[in-house]
Amino acid sequence: MKHQKVAQLVQEAYLSSKDGFARWMWDNHLQVVAKEATTLAEEHAANADLAVAGAWLHDFGDAYVHRHSPEHEQITTTESTRVLTTAGYSDVEIQNVLEDVIAPHSCRGGQLPKTLEGKVMATADAIAHLSTDFYLQFSWMHLPEGRTYAEYIAWVNEKLDRDFNNKIFFEDSQQTIKGRYEALKEVLKLT
Repeated sequence: MKHQKVAQLVQEAYLSSKDGFARWMWDNHLQVVAKEATTLAEEHAANADLAVAGAWLHDFGDAYVHRHSPEHEQITTTESTRVLTTAGYSDVEIQNVLEDVIAPHSCRGGQLPKTLEGKVMATADAIAHLSTDFYLQFSWMHLPEGRTYAEYIAWVNEKLDRDFNNKIFFEDSQQTIKGRYEALKEVLKLT
């Protein structure tokens, strides 16, 4: 499968980054998302080459620049295109990964994935957030400067709710992760 070549190229980029966060993302987030996407693609008869490639590439800008950099999204698109081309994806497949899988994966502002592969990737990303130490590591490391702890907690809770309520498209997946979501909501409350 072509997504295996994507994994190799993504790993090289993350592990050659001088940013410690890139290594954390490779070790603690991307591999979990890709594993979940592989399982969900199989369970729901989705195109794994598209869904899993999106899983490897959905945060790819992190291998090159800080998450809050204004160039992050463009770098993700440019470098993802390069990787997908090198891995042998057609122009149509590249467009599908970029527009149908990666672009809507955050499920912000009503922008939800419409394809099965996009739903698989968004669900896999949410499960990875909720089933690992993502909220305790990533969220704190990326709190924009100048925000108070109360603002951080409000931001984290909005993201937790979006992960559980908007990004998980399969009822069995939502039921499986519900206990972790409720526990995180309890731990990450202000009072």
